[in-house]
Amino acid sequence: MYFNGKIMKKYLLRIEKEGLFLDDKPFYLIAGEIHYFRIRKSGWRRRLQLAKDFGLTAIQTYSVWNLHEPEEGQFRFDDNLDFCEFLDICAELDLKVLFRPTPYICGEWDFGGLPYWLRNKRGLSIRTSDEQFMGCVRRYFEQLIPKIIPYLSTNGGPIISVNVEDEYGSFCNDNEYLRLLGDMMTEMGVDVPFYTTSGFEKFKLRDGNRPEYWTLVDMHKLTDTAVANILEYQPDKPAMMGEFWVGRAQQSGGHFIRQTPEEVVEKFKYSMNKPFPVYMSYYMFAGGSDFGFMNGALIGKYKGGKVDEFPWEQNSYYAYVPFAQSYDVDAMVTEYGEPTPKYYALKRAVKEDMERRGFEFGGTDEWELSAPVRTQSIQNVKLTKSADLFDNLDNLAVKCTRSGEPQTFEYLEQAYGYVLYSTKLTHADDYLRELFIDGLHDYALVYGNGEYLGTYMRDRDCPPIRFKIPKEGMKLDILVENLGRVNYGHGMLHDEKGIVGYVKFNILNDDGTPNKEHYNFAHLANWLNYSLPMKAENVAKADYTLPAKKGRPAIYKGEFDAEAGVDTFINMKDWKKGVVYINGFCLGRYWYVGPQLSLYVPGELVREHNTVEIFELYEPSDGMVADFDDRPSLDARDNGASAKKAKGIKYGAQVG
Repeated sequence: MYFNGKIMKKYLLRIEKEGLFLDDKPFYLIAGEIHYFRIRKSGWRRRLQLAKDFGLTAIQTYSVWNLHEPEEGQFRFDDNLDFCEFLDICAELDLKVLFRPTPYICGEWDFGGLPYWLRNKRGLSIRTSDEQFMGCVRRYFEQLIPKIIPYLSTNGGPIISVNVEDEYGSFCNDNEYLRLLGDMMTEMGVDVPFYTTSGFEKFKLRDGNRPEYWTLVDMHKLTDTAVANILEYQPDKPAMMGEFWVGRAQQSGGHFIRQTPEEVVEKFKYSMNKPFPVYMSYYMFAGGSDFGFMNGALIGKYKGGKVDEFPWEQNSYYAYVPFAQSYDVDAMVTEYGEPTPKYYALKRAVKEDMERRGFEFGGTDEWELSAPVRTQSIQNVKLTKSADLFDNLDNLAVKCTRSGEPQTFEYLEQAYGYVLYSTKLTHADDYLRELFIDGLHDYALVYGNGEYLGTYMRDRDCPPIRFKIPKEGMKLDILVENLGRVNYGHGMLHDEKGIVGYVKFNILNDDGTPNKEHYNFAHLANWLNYSLPMKAENVAKADYTLPAKKGRPAIYKGEFDAEAGVDTFINMKDWKKGVVYINGFCLGRYWYVGPQLSLYVPGELVREHNTVEIFELYEPSDGMVADFDDRPSLDARDNGASAKKAKGIKYGAQVG
């Protein structure tokens, strides 16, 4: 096998009770997670070099099914999805690789990496030995696995082990599924050791692994209980933390919870200071971005305390919680590639541990904060054009489908973005009506005859939207946003997007009390479903001769000059909710609830002359301006620069 013109020696990772061996020599495995798909291609080498300088001996990374097969049978491994180039750099830097081609990745990623179109297959059971699901996996693997075969250590490449499934014990107990995955990859030529990752609880170890695979655990530190459970389940192999969590993902509307360098170093030392070999992979070593609409969500509870920016409280353990766009996650290397104090503190700890065990430290002798990554500030960028969403439906909607009931995103063959549900109501009486949406997934803005009436959100006790139908009738529009598919646990099983149930009215008296004679009104039918994925290529079709109208969603467009190739951060603190595009690239969502108020703009996207487009659901900033800062704003709810509250946003409303 050749890498950069050099013939590489074939070798195999040997996993023994007394430790790890490469080419029959003891191997100190200290890895870090870096996701090629969350970092623009031009930034790969910088992060991997920082990993080498840190002293890592390996990189751990996923591949992501819903990026590589976004539509059934349509595969992509080009541009930023060319992980072979990522692996080439790893090989060049002599960084071994733990490769994770698992169908499911969790990763706070939309649907845990599974493609949305699986939902359209009647009877299919995700992440099980179900024949229909395994058939889809096989077709994906037939494209994916041949690409990694040349990079296996048995062919002289950097991949020393391959992950079969991720945290499966937290999802299901179909052990046959795990066997089938391993057998399928073996059949396709994977001949390096397999591993699984799991929680440390006994039932998770039992249900989420197989004895023939190396069992890794994910946690904040390796407790005595975890050690006892691991050694009981798999006494013939050493312990490894497959994900040593050095940070935490941001939840929209919550607080960004960070760990200090001192806290993480203490957990590292506690975990590694055992009377037997322990190995570790940092999650995450380098942060990244969920560009576009790729963030996931949980069915759970906010980890950041009371959600005081919303006009509701969410204290249930079973409510929908979307993740923010940034995947900085308080990693050792920031979203934009800058090493943090945590990086240097843990680097010292790794050096000490390696030398204690008799291994040579392979990192550099740099122990102080390096010069910051070059960034730039561009202030007061004016957005001089606007295009109203409703007036641009012919340009922005990729299709319009008529149906009796509202249709889901999946039925409409739409992965992400928005669907506009539209129907006409005729006047029959002057009763006060209360709008009820059964199965809202996830966020709805409601309009009557083009006027904004109010907002509902999934799993939140929003005040009701009430109105009377005028004499001339009413065109009812419900714009629903997919805020991210659930990526973990049982909530993945039933998370179609859009209106997954029905829409109806409750009939009220003028004082708002239920009208006992007519309260439960029949549901509404005869809908137009406008598919609005709002990809960059869709937004480019907007007609700016049809300008924004007050209180309605619109696209705002401006131009600015900048230093080409230099990072920046667009600060959305004065905007409310929507999506940002730079030079035809979708950066992702912003939301006034924080904690993230800025979006990272990699220098790779920045030119000398640039275009910015903002799809805003409510109202633009005063003066229709946007600022680009030289540093991110990810902790806005904690640092006094509080997220702007929802001026003009009505969570429920009464219209006479």
